[in-house]
Amino acid sequence: MKIKFFIASILVLLISSLFYWPSIVKAATVVNTFQITSEGSQQTSPFIYNNLVVYASLSDIWGYDLETNANFPILEKENQQFTTGFYKNLIIYENSSPDLSTDVYMYNLTNGKDTLVAGGLGSQGSGVTNGKVVAYVDGGACGSIHVYNIKDKTSTKIFDLSCFPLRISGDTLVFPAADPNGTNIKGYDLKKNELFDVYTESGFQESANIFGDKVVWLDYVTGARGDYNAIKMKDLKTGEVTTIYESSTDSLQSPSVSNKYAVWSQSSAQHVGGVRGANLKTGEVFEVQPQGPHQNSHTSTSIWKDTAVWMSFRTGNGDIYGAIFNKE
Repeated sequence: MKIKFFIASILVLLISSLFYWPSIVKAATVVNTFQITSEGSQQTSPFIYNNLVVYASLSDIWGYDLETNANFPILEKENQQFTTGFYKNLIIYENSSPDLSTDVYMYNLTNGKDTLVAGGLGSQGSGVTNGKVVAYVDGGACGSIHVYNIKDKTSTKIFDLSCFPLRISGDTLVFPAADPNGTNIKGYDLKKNELFDVYTESGFQESANIFGDKVVWLDYVTGARGDYNAIKMKDLKTGEVTTIYESSTDSLQSPSVSNKYAVWSQSSAQHVGGVRGANLKTGEVFEVQPQGPHQNSHTSTSIWKDTAVWMSFRTGNGDIYGAIFNKE
């Protein structure tokens, strides 16, 4: 009788362990942070694709090779350059003239060709590309959204009024749109030429970013420190919306997303900022860069697979940092 009871107890323990197995094997994320620039001047607006990081340095565009750990000049020209998008061999950037107006350019890393996408009177900016088109805002920080066909060299207006940033993945473009109750996230299917809603709720939804079918954005009430704000994500295939992270103490901003992780800027006080990340599979939230000095409190993030990049004022002038995420 005792033997039967012992065997039954062992079976119960084994079955119970199966149910709790996920919590046993769940591994924390190891963050390996590194500094990309330390030139004594300001570098900003980094974007990453594969093993290359591109960024603006003073008035030029530079690159950083993650395999060789080398910084190198990519494009040196008159006026101020500001990177806004990067896909494969194509860098999209704004060229600012002395009168502060901006034009959208596309630089091809493969052949060195520098192409004017949108220019003329006024300001055009916030350009992004999927290799087939360049989408941009005509009007400065806010204005109408246009799509430039790289092959045909023609531009078409697709939306009347939006504000930066625009983000693109495959044939899907995402952006904020004004609403009587705040702002919502819209999407545009470039293949079907169809506008659609990504997320329409009360309050403000802004700073959308996309990778594949995953769209992340900032959701907030008023934007005042101490009010509720959150990083949310929607799966465009299933329609499921999840909250990745939320806070009523810290200010959140500028999320970006890859197939594995999401990262965003987080500020606990004025002129203080850091970066956090989340594992999209496990839901684990982790610190990427601790809170520290930051001129504008927030910074824009960019991520490719398990590597994130951003700008921080830790040295006082603004440098580019990166981090690689690994499991223990």
